[in-house]
Amino acid sequence: MVKTNINLEDMSQKDVVEYLSESVQPEIGAIPASLLGDPKIYDLEHKKVFLKTWIFVGHESEIPNKNDFITRDVAGYSVIITRGADGEIRCLYNMCTHRGMKLCRADAGNKSLFTCPYHGFNFKNNGDCVGVPLQKDIYGEGFDKSGLGLHQVRIETYKGLMFGTWNDEAEPLEDFLGDFKWYLDILAGRAEMEVLGPPQRFIIHSNWKIGADNFVGDSYHTMVTHGSIVKLGMVPSATYSKKGYQIYTNNGHGLNLGTPNLDFAFPEELKEEYKSNLTAEQYDVLSNLKNMIGNIFPNLSFLISHTKVKGQLISNTSVRLWRPVGVDKMEVITWFLVEKNASADWKRRSRESFVLTFSPSGIFEQDDTEVFTDITAAASGTMPLVKQLTFNYTMGLHRKPVEDFIGPGVVFDDKFTEANQRNFYRYWLDLMTS
Repeated sequence: MVKTNINLEDMSQKDVVEYLSESVQPEIGAIPASLLGDPKIYDLEHKKVFLKTWIFVGHESEIPNKNDFITRDVAGYSVIITRGADGEIRCLYNMCTHRGMKLCRADAGNKSLFTCPYHGFNFKNNGDCVGVPLQKDIYGEGFDKSGLGLHQVRIETYKGLMFGTWNDEAEPLEDFLGDFKWYLDILAGRAEMEVLGPPQRFIIHSNWKIGADNFVGDSYHTMVTHGSIVKLGMVPSATYSKKGYQIYTNNGHGLNLGTPNLDFAFPEELKEEYKSNLTAEQYDVLSNLKNMIGNIFPNLSFLISHTKVKGQLISNTSVRLWRPVGVDKMEVITWFLVEKNASADWKRRSRESFVLTFSPSGIFEQDDTEVFTDITAAASGTMPLVKQLTFNYTMGLHRKPVEDFIGPGVVFDDKFTEANQRNFYRYWLDLMTS
């Protein structure tokens, strides 16, 4: 018999929080399907998660010069990220303080001054209001512009990765990342890195958490969903994705580390640069790395992939944001990263590898997109809620972490477990019920 006594739409926020506290049970591996399809939960998520945590906005190499800017999104609100004449990076709410018009509609450029297209108010790229049309005539001699500066949004960086937050009380970014910085050093700090080209953008009719879930710890799907890559000779076997480690840290962050690799996956000529930027333990991981797939809570996923393309082994590095657009819709924004000092040939081949695998037209990407879409459709509507359908996240509950791994975090000695997903939902639940 269908149970009809659960209706989140008619619940108060307090009642929704109580429902989540009772129904979301990461410790025993029980996650309700309704988390991926209920609008009330999605709306609460915006308040409790996205308005409070650090959200990725780009890479410093996208604004290398003074007065360079990009426009991005933090929790559904447009922001301007600019490198001022003083070299400082700032994040400004993209809203004119006069009448609220969107100040800048370009994706990127180089400007020291922004002019509102509505009434023409002028703002320096440090946020100061410096010009008002016909100011003396219509406002008088005593008009004070000092209180009209653009709203400053908190922005902090780590290894070139830029994050913004609306929460003035959020802990510093480095504290939020915590022990996970050890692994981010390998991803983004092993050398001077740069973004090649503008980020790629595309829409998937999927809940954002499915993407984060997939990258934070799901190597298990690779041998089935991506089984075609074995037939193409890109990887040696269907179970190659099992070998390595699964690792999580505080605040919902996690990754899968694929090892060992008999072939060095990075430019040989940059070994000394890697050694100068990494500790001996981090370089040992890098030198044996097959792949590294993870997620920084809530929605920044990253990937180092090493595959054979056109008969040659090549790695590629990318980061991607699962930007919520609706409960069943997200924009995927993907940045391709490469070592700045790598050869032109390496950069070209690495980009080709990225396009073939994890770009919008890539083999892996198209496989995953179909799965993400179907999961969301099945989890939407009334039935999953009233029938109380629950996903099974019990893989690896019987296993104990290893004690001798050289990096920090809670570590398991192969990648087929769901400890990272349980850690992700544990922190998600903490935020949603706080």
